[in-house]
Amino acid sequence: MLDDYTARVGQGVVHVLQEGGAIHAVLVLIPEPGCLLLDNIAVLPSAQGKGYGRVLMQYAEDVARLAGYSTIRLYTQEMMTENISIYLRYGYVETHRAQELSLHRVFMKKTLHQNPKAE
Repeated sequence: MLDDYTARVGQGVVHVLQEGGAIHAVLVLIPEPGCLLLDNIAVLPSAQGKGYGRVLMQYAEDVARLAGYSTIRLYTQEMMTENISIYLRYGYVETHRAQELSLHRVFMKKTLHQNPKAE
């Protein structure tokens, strides 16, 4: 949450979901060697429950596939148990837990199939 979003926008890694001219959600995707990092996903509280998070999660996977990645990874705080459950439902698996910047984090990844429609 302390990220420099001006710099992130300049890097071209910030994606927004707009409806009616208003931004309802944001997604930050950072290319890394061997995988795409889903660095942040957030939906305005007033826009939650409309499927925007699901749309952004699918978009992240589509971007990763188009860029040639077979893996997408993310991390969340250990206390965000609802988020962990959501990511597990989307097919992410926990890889490890660690403490970074005084935060207890859960690290997860998902192996992507190149043609998800064929599954």
